[in-house]
Amino acid sequence: MIIRQANQADAASIIEFQLAMALETEQLVLDEPTVVKGVAAVMADPSKGAYYVAEVNGQVVGSLMTTFEWSDWRNGTVLWIQSVYVRPEFRKRSVFSALYKHIREMVAHN
Repeated sequence: MIIRQANQADAASIIEFQLAMALETEQLVLDEPTVVKGVAAVMADPSKGAYYVAEVNGQVVGSLMTTFEWSDWRNGTVLWIQSVYVRPEFRKRSVFSALYKHIREMVAHN
C-alpha cells in the first residue's frame, strides 16, 4: 500500500468518495458539480487543505483531507483530519490506519 499526497489525477476518485461518503453516512445526495468545484479548490489552494490517498496496485482505495485551524487555546495551529473514506471492499484492511500513520509521521517531522 502506498500513502501519498493526492494530485490532480486523483480528483475523480476523491469526488467519487465524497459523494459516496455523504450518501453512506448521512443519506445525503450531494450536488456533484459543487463537489467537483470544492475538490478542485482544495487542490488549487494549499491553505484550504490537502488530500492524501491510499493506493493499492495502482488503484486509489481510500482518502482523507487535512485542514488547519488556528487555536487560541493552544496559541498554535491544529491539523484536522476529515472527509475520510475507504472503498467498502478495502475496509478492515488497515487502510485508514496507514493514512493516519502517514499524517502522524508528517506532523512529527514538522
